[in-house]
Amino acid sequence: FADRAFSSGMLVQLVAWTGQASFFLVLAVYLQDGVGLTALRSGVLFTAIGAGYVVTATASGAVARRLGRQTVSIGAALMIAGLLLLDLGVDRIGSTSDAGSVLWLVPGLVVDGAGMGLIIAPLASLVLARVAAQHAGTASGVLSMIMQLGGALGVALIGIIFYGSIGHPHGTPARTLGHGFTSSSW
Repeated sequence: FADRAFSSGMLVQLVAWTGQASFFLVLAVYLQDGVGLTALRSGVLFTAIGAGYVVTATASGAVARRLGRQTVSIGAALMIAGLLLLDLGVDRIGSTSDAGSVLWLVPGLVVDGAGMGLIIAPLASLVLARVAAQHAGTASGVLSMIMQLGGALGVALIGIIFYGSIGHPHGTPARTLGHGFTSSSW
C-alpha cells in the first residue's frame, strides 16, 4: 500500500465493485417483483449488458494502451450515461398502468455494459502494472479481496437504500420498485 497508484487503484476498485453487485441485485428484484418477469426472462434481458460488455472489453486493451487511465474515466462516463438511460426506461415503464415494455431498458443496459467493459479489465491491469514482481501474487490477492469486499458492501449499503425507498408504495409494483431502483442507482 506504499505505492500511491496501487492504493488509489484499490480504492477505485472498491467503489466500482460496490456498485456492481448491488446493481445486479436491485435490477433483478425490480424486473421480477416490479415488472413481473420470470427469472429466465429477467436473465435474458441481462444479456443486453453482456452485449455492450463484450464489444468494449475486447477492445479495452488497445484502448488502454492508447489512452491509459482515461479508459477507466470513459468507461465510468458510459456507465453513468447507461444509468441515466435506465432511469428514463424505468420511468417510462412505470408511467403506464400495464408496466410498459422492458425493451425501454435495453439501450441503457447496453451502454452500461459498454462502460463496464472499459473499466473492469483495464482497471485491474492499471492497478497491478507497477507492482514489483515479488509482490505480484500478494497484490493480486488483495485486489481480489477488495473486489469481494466491494460487492458485499454494495449489496448491504445499496440494499438498505433500495428497500428503504420502497417502504412507501408509489402505486403499482413497477412504479414502487422503479422508484427503489432509481433511488439506489445514485
